[in-house]
Amino acid sequence: MSAMRRLTTMILIILVCTCMDALAANRLIYENFDNQTFDTGKFIVYGHDWAVLSPPQYNLSSAGRGGTGYCFSSGAVSEAHLCWRKNVPNPWPTDEFYVSFWMRYPSFRQTDDHENLKLFYPHWDGVDSYVHYAMCNDDTIYYSAKGKGVFLTQGRWLDCPNQTDGKWHRYEFYVKFSAGVHKFWYDGKLVVNDNFGPGKWTRAMYYVSTPSIDAEEPGSFSRQIDDLEIWDGMPSAAGPSDAVAPYITDVSPISGAASVPVSAKVSFHVKDTGSGVDKDSIAVTINGVRVTPVITGTAADYAVVYDPDPDFGHSARINVIISARDLAGNSMTPVSFSFTTEAYKNSVQRPSSPKGVSVQVISPTG
Repeated sequence: MSAMRRLTTMILIILVCTCMDALAANRLIYENFDNQTFDTGKFIVYGHDWAVLSPPQYNLSSAGRGGTGYCFSSGAVSEAHLCWRKNVPNPWPTDEFYVSFWMRYPSFRQTDDHENLKLFYPHWDGVDSYVHYAMCNDDTIYYSAKGKGVFLTQGRWLDCPNQTDGKWHRYEFYVKFSAGVHKFWYDGKLVVNDNFGPGKWTRAMYYVSTPSIDAEEPGSFSRQIDDLEIWDGMPSAAGPSDAVAPYITDVSPISGAASVPVSAKVSFHVKDTGSGVDKDSIAVTINGVRVTPVITGTAADYAVVYDPDPDFGHSARINVIISARDLAGNSMTPVSFSFTTEAYKNSVQRPSSPKGVSVQVISPTG
């Protein structure tokens, strides 16, 4: 190989590696709060009108998503929220910006026709550019966007159902500054896909509120945040990251079992490797009747036990159907199985008698 060809090959390799590095997204922040702390070198907890808060105005002691670890929770001040305002890269290190977090409302009482609970409100170009999301009610988010002081879109009402049902929901946001591109996913579903064109935004990041609940309108609520991620590009797992439904294990009695005691409990596990099982979605029907089992465990693995009261009938075929979905909305194909209970024992057993003793058995009919 000639020296020129070798040099050309080396240059191409360097260019390819450089491009690959440029395309690789870096996670700048990940907060799961499991150590009951967060990076105070970056985040400030604010309330209304930029009031700096401290515990018990917020807390890090509530169970996290999936029932394990911990999460960030509003405390005495319901609008407590995290804001990355210290040591924010300016300019932003790349042309892309991605944020993901999970949020739930343990309690919510609507007191206004359009609550103004800002759930995502980052600013760049000073305060002249932003994307603005505010939860208005259980099913609706208000969305607007500005570029260098000019509205790019406003008055957009987004359909995002069941936000205040007490369950964890995922919110994801993506910005490509140079192209004026913005996307938003709710529970893995693409809701906003805007392309405002070039020249609308720069990378002069000011602050990132995740979320920003300003509560300009009166309200009564509590709120929790978990698994907060901020990236300088689109991670490969962004968007609809959980497409796998829950599954069933450890079924008892096993399908096809015979002579099962009439007092036997029906038990099984519902597991999920992604967002976790939605506990409220677990449904069990026995011979066509919905029953109420005892459910324990975490969203990754719920143990389900049904203790029949009264007992099952004798020589009965018991048909069981199980269904569930995960917190990302993936529904499993219902699982069905059956078993047969033991026969009724109505014969009277003759007791053995001691040697030399005669025992007479008298039937109930005399």
